[in-house]
Amino acid sequence: MIKWENRFSVNVSIIDEQHKFFILIMNKVVVAKNEENKHEKISDALNEMTAYALSHFKSEEAYMLDLDYPEYQQHKEEHKEFLKTTVGFCRRVMNKENNIIDDLCEFLEQWLVEHIQGTDKRFTECFNENGIV
Repeated sequence: MIKWENRFSVNVSIIDEQHKFFILIMNKVVVAKNEENKHEKISDALNEMTAYALSHFKSEEAYMLDLDYPEYQQHKEEHKEFLKTTVGFCRRVMNKENNIIDDLCEFLEQWLVEHIQGTDKRFTECFNENGIV
């Protein structure tokens, strides 16, 4: 299980709250590993993750556009890749693939480290300087 830590923070409260929800979804996937009906649980988590991502990405991208954030296009492309990969996982669940949970956990952990702790942290200064804290 993953617990929220200050190192995950991007110092923008609304974005941090959304990222905390992402971690809750990650934990649902981890718990599903040991469930009897794991494919159903993973499918539910993926549906929740897709809805979360669409809402969260829209929010982040709106701030970026409003602030004329210079890395907006690259950031948006990473969001598109996340959604594309998530759709791929949905297909794999529908096909009842056995190794999906480990792959999904790895993907989500990689997103947490590379995107949230990397790409997202790069907008902190821009957001904060413009009063978004």
